[in-house]
Amino acid sequence: MNFNRTRIEWKWGVLAALAMTFIGLYPQINLWLARGTQWQGSYVLTQGDEIAYSAYVNALIDGRPRRNDPFNGRDDLPGKPTYESLFSIQFLPAYAIALPARLLGFSTDTAFIWLIVIGAITSSLAIFWLLATLTGDSKLAAVGVFFTLCLGALAAAQGVARLMITGNRVHDMFAFLRRYEPSAIFPLFFIFCLVVWRALVAETVRSRIAYSLFAGTLFAVLVFSYFFFWTAAIAWLGTILFLWIVFRREDLNGVLVTGGIIGIFAIASIIPFFILLSHRNRNMDAVHFLRLSHAPDLFYLPEIIGFIVLGIIGFAWRRKLIEIGSPWVLFTASCALMLVVVFNQQIITGRSLQPIHYKSFIGNYMALLSIVLLFSILWRARNPNRPIPQRLLAMATLVCLGWGVVEVSDITSRDAAVARLRDEVLPVSRRLNSMVREDGSFAAARAGKAPYPVVYVSTLDAVRSIGTASPLAVLWTLHTPACGVSPTESKERFYQYMYYSSLTPREIGSGMLQARFIVLAPLFGTERIVEGLISDPKPITTDEMAEELRRYIEYAEHFSIAQATNPQLNFAVVPNGEAKPNLNNLDKWYERDAGEQVGLFTIYRVKLRQAPPG
Repeated sequence: MNFNRTRIEWKWGVLAALAMTFIGLYPQINLWLARGTQWQGSYVLTQGDEIAYSAYVNALIDGRPRRNDPFNGRDDLPGKPTYESLFSIQFLPAYAIALPARLLGFSTDTAFIWLIVIGAITSSLAIFWLLATLTGDSKLAAVGVFFTLCLGALAAAQGVARLMITGNRVHDMFAFLRRYEPSAIFPLFFIFCLVVWRALVAETVRSRIAYSLFAGTLFAVLVFSYFFFWTAAIAWLGTILFLWIVFRREDLNGVLVTGGIIGIFAIASIIPFFILLSHRNRNMDAVHFLRLSHAPDLFYLPEIIGFIVLGIIGFAWRRKLIEIGSPWVLFTASCALMLVVVFNQQIITGRSLQPIHYKSFIGNYMALLSIVLLFSILWRARNPNRPIPQRLLAMATLVCLGWGVVEVSDITSRDAAVARLRDEVLPVSRRLNSMVREDGSFAAARAGKAPYPVVYVSTLDAVRSIGTASPLAVLWTLHTPACGVSPTESKERFYQYMYYSSLTPREIGSGMLQARFIVLAPLFGTERIVEGLISDPKPITTDEMAEELRRYIEYAEHFSIAQATNPQLNFAVVPNGEAKPNLNNLDKWYERDAGEQVGLFTIYRVKLRQAPPG
C-alpha cells in the first residue's frame, strides 16, 4: 500500500463527526428541553474539574493575568508576585478560548458549550484522518471513530459497564470532551501521530523535514497544553522510533532526521516548561498527588489491551501472516507498546503522577485505536482482495453508537438535578459580578489595592459555579487547592465552611459514614476516594473519621476572630425557603444586610461585627 497516496473519502468522516457531536451535546440538549425559556445560559458539566477550567478562563476573559487563582482571589501583580500553577503553565488552550471569547463577547458558559461542538468535530476528524490514511479504508475509519470515542469509558474500566458489574460509577460522560483539558488539544495528539508517520514514510528528504518540523511544532503546543498528553506523546514517539530502528534499519538516516528535528523542538519547549514548573508553589506536589515510587503498574485495562495487541501481532508474525517490518504493523505496535511505557515510566524516573489521567484521557483511546488498526491488518492479511462486508461495518456502527448513547444517557440522567441547579446559580453569579463592578471592589482588586471580595455559599453544589461568571473568591470549594493552597489550609477553610453552616457533629459524622464525597474529599484527600489518582490508596478507617470529627469539634469550640477574618467575608449566598440553612454561627461574627433575592437564592452583603463574640 502506498500510504502517501491514500484516497480519503471525507464524507464518511464528516458523518462520523456529526454523529459524535450530537451525542456529545445530548446532556446540553436535555437541559435546553427541560428548562425551555427558563434556561439561563449555563453549560452542562461533562466532568467535575471543568468548573476549575471555566473559572480560570473566565478570569482571563476578565483581563486578569496568566498567573491567577480564581478561587482564592490571588493575582500576579507588580510587587506582589504569585506562584505558577498548572493552569498558568498549561496556558495555551485557556488563551485559545479566552481571547476569541473576549473578542466575540461570549460568556465563559457560551464558550464552553461551543467547545463541545468543536471538540467532538475536530477529534472525530483527526482520528478519521489517521485511520483512513493508515488503513486506506474510509468506511472502516468512520467506524473506527465510533469504536474509539464511544467505547473510551469501557476501555478505561469505567462507565456503565463498571456500574453494572460493581455498582460503582467511575466516569463522567466522554472523557475526551472534558473542557478544556483535554478537549481543546485532544485532536492534536492524533494529528501529531499522523504527521510523525508521514515523516517516517516520506519519499523525499524535503517532505521528511517538512513533516518533522510540523510534528515538532505540534509537540511544543502539547507541552504548554496538557502534561499527560505531551508525556504520552514522548512515550509514543520513543516507541515508534525504537521499532523503526529495530525492524527497518534501512530507514535509519530518516529516523535520525525525524527524531533529531522533533528532539530539538522538545528540548526547546520542555526546558522552559520545567523552568516555569520550578516556580510553582510546592504545595502543588501534595495537591496533585506526586508519588515517589519505582513499582511497576501492569494491570490497567488499556495496558492489558496493549499486551494483547502486541501478543497477537507477535503470533501473526510467527505464523507469517504479516510482515513485522511493515510501517502499518509498526505503527499499530507502537500504539500498544506506548501503553506499557506510560504506566511504567516510574520504574526509571521514580515519580508517579495520577496514572488515572493516562487511563481515562489518552491510554484508553490509543488502546482502542490499536484494535482498529490490528483488525484492518489481520483482515487484509487473510482477505487481501476482499473488502470488509458493509453489513459488518453497519453492525459495528450501531453497537458503538448504541453504547455511546447508553453512556451519555446514564450520565445525563444522573446529573440532571446538578445541571438544573447550576443553571439556577448562574443569575446569582452574574448579579455578584455586577455588584462588585458597581461598588468598585473588582477594580480595586485588579489594581492590587484590595483583596478580591469573598463569598460564602451555603450550598456546596452551587459554590462550584460562582467562578464561571464572576471574579469573586469563595470561602471554600473542592478546587480551593487547585492553584497551590496547601491541604492544611484547604481543610481549615472547609472547617470554616461547616462552622458557618452550623453543621452539627452528628451531621458531619453521618456524612462520613455514608461515604459522601463532598465530606470525605476535603477531610482526607481526593486521592483516597478517587480510584487511580495514586497507585496505593489507603482506605479511610472509622478511627480516622472519629479523630477528624474530634478535631472539627475542637476547632468550632475555639473559633475566634482570627478564623473569622481569614478570609474575611463580603457576601453570603443562601437558598430561599425551607432549604435556607441555620446561620446562627455566621451571624455571631458578621452582620447581614436585608438581602437581595435572585431566583432561588438570596444574596447578602456582610460585614464584620464591631464587637464579635469572645
